[in-house]
Amino acid sequence: MLPFALQAVSECPAHADLALALGAEFEPLDVDAAQAEVDALAADLLEYRRACPGDQLSGVAATVAQRFRTLSEPQRIGRDSVLDDLLLHRVLDRDAGHALPLTIVAVEAGRRVGIPLGIVGRGREQYLAHAAYADPCVADLAQPGALVDLGGREEELGWQCAHQVSALLLNRIAERSERIGHFAWALQAAELRLALPAGGEMRERMERDLQRVRARLN
Repeated sequence: MLPFALQAVSECPAHADLALALGAEFEPLDVDAAQAEVDALAADLLEYRRACPGDQLSGVAATVAQRFRTLSEPQRIGRDSVLDDLLLHRVLDRDAGHALPLTIVAVEAGRRVGIPLGIVGRGREQYLAHAAYADPCVADLAQPGALVDLGGREEELGWQCAHQVSALLLNRIAERSERIGHFAWALQAAELRLALPAGGEMRERMERDLQRVRARLN
């Protein structure tokens, strides 16, 4: 597995590859075990390989919902649970996680069997989408696999690459870490975010955030 820093400057890493590399920045992980879990999910998706795009999307979403438990954003966070539902390898090991890493898992498992899935979203709103599905429908893995008709909102949501999705994971890690006073993790998340491609106002905001966290740590 390529380190996070190298994938961060790569043009187009896979969502799951970058998410696993992100996890390795926080703790040691068994890459082979994580890959085997994704392979097992991909095997369950083989029956949808020749289905139409709509059936592929709904089938993948339903399969992920059956295999994994979707965890809502926790109201209370302990030091030992900040990362549990966000780091991809932990989600794969525990069969439970936040909707965002579950969507990453769905995209990667689909890719392995030739189903062209991706992530669309805006802000903190992310969905599983099919690249060849003409209807404005997506799957919401926060609502165990429910299909959502965007109903005219499709223009508001854009495809999100691995860099963008990893930034969203790091945002959540940083926010939670600050909430419990674990500023070392918050600082690490802020530094990793700056390794990702960003320009203009976004990069300036990330740099200010890094300076703010450093000040709190000192």
